[in-house]
Amino acid sequence: MSKTGNPMTTPATRPMRLALSATLLAVACASIFGAATAAETPRRQFDILIRGGEIVDGTGAPRYRGDVGIDGDTIVAIGELSSATGRKTIDAKGLIVSPGFVDMHAHVADDEGGSMGMLSDDPRRRAAQNYVAQGVTTTVGNPDGYQSMVLSEQRALLTRNGIGPNIALTNGHNGLRAMVMGKDQARPATAAEIARMRAILHEDLAKHGSFGLSLGVEYFSGRYSTADEQLELARELPAYNGIFIPHVRSQGIAPMWYRPSVDGKTPPSTLDDSIAETLRVGRETGATVVFTHMKAWGPGYRGHAQEIVDRLQAARDQGSRIYMDVYPYDSSGSDGDFVAIPPWAYGTRERKQGERVDYAQAVDATLKAANAKRRDDLSRDIRHTISLKGGVENIVVLAYPDQAYVGKRLSELMALRKLGDVELVLALQREGDASLPGGARMRSFSMDEEDIKTFYRQPWTATSTDGWVVLPEEAVGDLKYVNTNRRVFGSFPRRIAHYSQAQKVDTLEQAIRSMSGLPAQILNLADRGRIAVGMKADVTVLDLARLRDNTTYLEPSVYPDGIDHVIVNGTPVVDGGKRTLALPGKVLSPSGSTVVP
Repeated sequence: MSKTGNPMTTPATRPMRLALSATLLAVACASIFGAATAAETPRRQFDILIRGGEIVDGTGAPRYRGDVGIDGDTIVAIGELSSATGRKTIDAKGLIVSPGFVDMHAHVADDEGGSMGMLSDDPRRRAAQNYVAQGVTTTVGNPDGYQSMVLSEQRALLTRNGIGPNIALTNGHNGLRAMVMGKDQARPATAAEIARMRAILHEDLAKHGSFGLSLGVEYFSGRYSTADEQLELARELPAYNGIFIPHVRSQGIAPMWYRPSVDGKTPPSTLDDSIAETLRVGRETGATVVFTHMKAWGPGYRGHAQEIVDRLQAARDQGSRIYMDVYPYDSSGSDGDFVAIPPWAYGTRERKQGERVDYAQAVDATLKAANAKRRDDLSRDIRHTISLKGGVENIVVLAYPDQAYVGKRLSELMALRKLGDVELVLALQREGDASLPGGARMRSFSMDEEDIKTFYRQPWTATSTDGWVVLPEEAVGDLKYVNTNRRVFGSFPRRIAHYSQAQKVDTLEQAIRSMSGLPAQILNLADRGRIAVGMKADVTVLDLARLRDNTTYLEPSVYPDGIDHVIVNGTPVVDGGKRTLALPGKVLSPSGSTVVP
């Protein structure tokens, strides 16, 4: 249907890509026509009336012009509602009306966010302003295997205190290991321990609204788990439509923690190995698998996204339920604190809290005591880290005492200083800020723009931030580049404005589906992710002409433009571009589940 299609019939007749039964479709159609026909419906007043917007409904279907009526927390009418009024009326003429966006990977209520996120006593943080400012109305919490408390307690705390956007909680694999294995986690779990973890997961899936199992098998302590441990836990998921969403064991030629001098000449796993391990889970258990914050970085993978896509598509073609989520930037979280010098070179003495360390002095002491082999070890480790993170041409200085270095790539500084890679890294440490490892704040750009485009072209790729709650007024001084990232403020506007509109990766309708209807489908959220009668009133109204991510890597903590209105469960959390600090979010449950209070 074209943009100028009849608004009286378009909502009911456009193709529906998300499954609806014939009965539900009939009810929806009757509701729409009843609301849209003045002869059949007396003049009425809605709690919120959104007038005259271009509705992009989250299914991928063509946009159409119409009004949206909201009562309480529910969309109750769509169509031509000129005879109606609203206690609050939003003039959406010339704007896009879409479902609220769903972030598949957000550290907003786990132990990384901690008291700084939606578990905070501070309502400014629980409002998750940097999320709602992007149009995000639902987040998926406890990613990367993190789970800081018992799920039922976490759920109760979030519910009692109030939150801005909704949250869908998963069980964290590393959290389960801590609950069952105590402090002895640097090993594979025993059969009895796996059974205990599986029992907790089962209880949370059946009674406490868990959406599945997240894993961080590149982190402690998941890196010590076996493939069989993952398989056994994943067997609990299909009965509850739970997702298996892993941060995989390695995202490149080696895990992030790997150093050749310490961990052996051959890395224990690669991205290829990790993909095979994760696909096996989907194949053997039938669980829905989401490769979270998917990327192709470093030698051997940068520029090869299509090969990764082909592997995953082949598994889908064979019947596995495989998806991915991707954030729209070419620099990862670990890229943001790039340090090429390995930790062992700074000495092994445990640092006291608050102790100021002279890292230049520490590395020089290590070198002074080192024999030829140890010096060679240092060079190999430095070169490995540089290579893993994209090479000297993709590592940029963000902050340094000599301002002439700021914004320059290591390759440029090597040419300027006439130094090799290892020599330059050591010179930056000695001549820079001795209180910082590496002597500078540096960011690597380990991913390739064309790879991100390739991932986003897939109709089974959702969008994520891999972010956390940040108050930009606090991200200043020494904190400007610490615990913040462009993704935290700009991901969803950038997904539309840059990749869909500027780069023409897909249509606006397809992009919004990747941010709403698709993740709702993956998560088994039948009442969110679409603009349709009977759906919960999670709505984003945006101005496509003004939509932009205002962040840069030098200024990462800046709110976007163009997100004019955001509604969560029928309550405005962004109103006329202003954040309201309202806390209407819910701790969600998968559709059809019953949650024990």
